[in-house]
Amino acid sequence: MVASGAGQHMLIDDQEDKPVTLPEALGNRALRNAILENVQLAAALNPSAREKLGVHAIGMALSFCAGAANAIAFAKWKLYVSHVSGSSTAIGLRMEDEQPGDVPTPVELVVYFIVGAWVAGLIIPGNTMKMGQARYEVVLFLVAAMELLCWWHELRYPEMLAAAMGLQNAMITSWSGAVLRTTHMTGTATDLGSALGRMLSRFFRRGCSLGNFSDQDWDEHTVDRQKFVLMNCLLYSFIAGGVVGAGAYGCMELHSLLIPAGMTAIIGAAHLLYCIQHQEPLATEKKAEEVFARQLSGGGMEQGDMEFLNAKSERTEQFIRQIMGEGGNDSRMNLCKAVVNKGQKP
Repeated sequence: MVASGAGQHMLIDDQEDKPVTLPEALGNRALRNAILENVQLAAALNPSAREKLGVHAIGMALSFCAGAANAIAFAKWKLYVSHVSGSSTAIGLRMEDEQPGDVPTPVELVVYFIVGAWVAGLIIPGNTMKMGQARYEVVLFLVAAMELLCWWHELRYPEMLAAAMGLQNAMITSWSGAVLRTTHMTGTATDLGSALGRMLSRFFRRGCSLGNFSDQDWDEHTVDRQKFVLMNCLLYSFIAGGVVGAGAYGCMELHSLLIPAGMTAIIGAAHLLYCIQHQEPLATEKKAEEVFARQLSGGGMEQGDMEFLNAKSERTEQFIRQIMGEGGNDSRMNLCKAVVNKGQKP
């Protein structure tokens, strides 16, 4: 019998002949948290080389573009468009006559940023970015189009840039277990500092000796180290974009906006090409996710599901049977124990 602690409902009751499905088991908070922690850890520890390259390259490129667009906007209007914190503060300052300028302008920047994020939500169905699994190139082309439209109107409308930044930030909010922000660096700097703090704290707790690290310590250290490196890459890319954007505006003025617009369009074209070249494996991966989601939710089998699972992995099929209550009482009990016990894998 597995329980989450005093005062909480037991995960498996005394009626051993009653099947327990995964959706039912997830009603237990302790089990749900344990599964979530293991899933996040596995996602961070086991990215493919393609995925790791995509996270760093695309994240850095988009951070550079946002830094450039933000610097150009400030050079032109003395306003920031890639985040809403400054505009939100400006609303209050201008209402109390502590900052020169009208109130509607920062209000419009906030509203258009939200509208851009809303449009991204209409195009992308999920909140986790996976290469080839959604029309990310459409969002990227829209971002580039808005920047070009602002350029075409001779930088008269900062709201267009704000909407473009909202679109971009909503698209790449989360990827492979790492929370990414490419249009503002507050969260990035926070993650950078907290990851460094956790690494140092773990090192001190183990007597300042790496030899005292357990397997769990090494897994957590690897995750924090990867996040630390990624956040540094994003931060420095944003700063580099600001330097280039400011310098370009000083030389080319309105034509400087062609730099982030062109780079964003190239990234969109690269994703489209990637989808075309990897159409079959991407379709197989999407099919696998649909089958597993159906099985884990207790939705039953559809025609061809079992053949697909058999072709993919006998071990995966066995795991699905276990958590759906088809593998016998002992297998369900062992699975629950393995998931609840931190550091073990079912």
